[in-house]
Amino acid sequence: MKTAVIILLMLHGLIHLMGFVKAFGIVEISELALPISRGWGLLWLAAALTLLTAGILRFLNLEHWWMAALIGVVLSQILIFVFWQDARFGTIPNVIIMIVLIAGILRHSPPEPFTEREPAPFEERYGINDGSSPAGQRLFSPFELEIDPMERLLLINIENDPDSLYVGFEPQVFDDEINGSGMLVIGWRIDGRVDVYHQPGLTLDPGKYDIAGKGLAQMAERRMEGARFDITEKGVQSDITFTDLKGRTVELRIEERSDRTRKPFGLLAPMGIAAENPSGMPLILLHDFYFVRRNNTEYTVKIDSRYHEPDKLPIPMDYSRMYFARYSPDLLILLLNPAFNGKLDPLSEPDGNTVIDGDTRYNLALNNNVHEISSLSRTHNRHTVTMVFSPSFPNLEAFTGRSAEGVFEIAGHESAGVVRGEYTVENNDGRIRVELNPSGGWIPNEKKFSVRFLYRVVPMFRNWPTTYRWTARLNKDESGVMKMNSSWERINMEGQTKNLKRENK
Repeated sequence: MKTAVIILLMLHGLIHLMGFVKAFGIVEISELALPISRGWGLLWLAAALTLLTAGILRFLNLEHWWMAALIGVVLSQILIFVFWQDARFGTIPNVIIMIVLIAGILRHSPPEPFTEREPAPFEERYGINDGSSPAGQRLFSPFELEIDPMERLLLINIENDPDSLYVGFEPQVFDDEINGSGMLVIGWRIDGRVDVYHQPGLTLDPGKYDIAGKGLAQMAERRMEGARFDITEKGVQSDITFTDLKGRTVELRIEERSDRTRKPFGLLAPMGIAAENPSGMPLILLHDFYFVRRNNTEYTVKIDSRYHEPDKLPIPMDYSRMYFARYSPDLLILLLNPAFNGKLDPLSEPDGNTVIDGDTRYNLALNNNVHEISSLSRTHNRHTVTMVFSPSFPNLEAFTGRSAEGVFEIAGHESAGVVRGEYTVENNDGRIRVELNPSGGWIPNEKKFSVRFLYRVVPMFRNWPTTYRWTARLNKDESGVMKMNSSWERINMEGQTKNLKRENK
């Protein structure tokens, strides 16, 4: 099928060059009887180049080929209607290409199962296999799954009608031993930074907001008397008022009274796409995620005396018009591998093939006589997130090989899809370097057509994890203490490091 589509796109594109050639008198084309002006000739050339580009992109397995193909088909069909007498049979390949494109969007392709690779050869990782145990059987894990509890969140956008300071707001509700009880509102600023307004009942760590945009600007306590934010079957019910840093009154009110049944879905929030100096990789798994419906909804964003028009979702969903306000009453916030600089303690002795280290559970695999990490997981409320390695991640203290590599997957509830990537381990005279690259991005698992279409039109939903890279450096001092220095950096799609690396403190 792929080869046939490529051939069709290339031939269809080449045929469109005939219109350009005739318009500019390069060669006489007897098959085109109607006169073609140079203006129309340039449009024939544009259609040809677009279709040829689509064919090349499809041959290279680049996911944006369908966009070029769609534009090419639209241009082609416009020309066919104008020059119907000569070009009407070009409708046939256009229809075939459109059927292929629509079928690709309609087809639900769940993530392929994460298959276990064969165990890495013992000799490559730990030296000659003579039946004895290599020196150093302590098991170290450079990985951490840090969970930040949150009850629910709401994201409000006014980017199309911005304030002088803010382009959006994000109310969040907490009730846990870490953050306390209460509500906060993140103000997303025009300059890319965030202000955090919080009720007195919350105890917050300002450092964790470096994963939001360009980082924290200011944090301020506000009482927010009478503030509420609930999610019912009818949708969002919120009424939040506070005073911002300029002394202005900010009012955020949404009363959703839709009679239609909510049809939520799972999502990995693209929270980390704007972070410039991340101390960790934010993986926010939103369950029961949905947009605010426009019908029968009262929606107010008022700053001081001015009302702001809320952004709208450009496409309908579930036969309803939607605001670009979205929410989740059931989420799992994971910070992968927060930056670390210090002593790394070994895991406790295995109980069989399992180690419990605090709130993290490790499943181990035996490579001959050496324990390796096959997976680690954490559970919060009713959700569990698991990081799996294939082949198993090597025992770093026993590792004497030059290098090791493999793949990993991070998965929670199936509705939220998976994140996949690669790991590498390098050994330079006992100095270990570990790298994680989420090069596979986020792979959604959603059957809803409108959501799949949204993911195709806005690929940043799936691609933003590929712009992160984690590096850890480990070595033992003379007393045998293992030390680690780790950090994240943002890279572009070609793997070039941006000047955004965070220095550990």
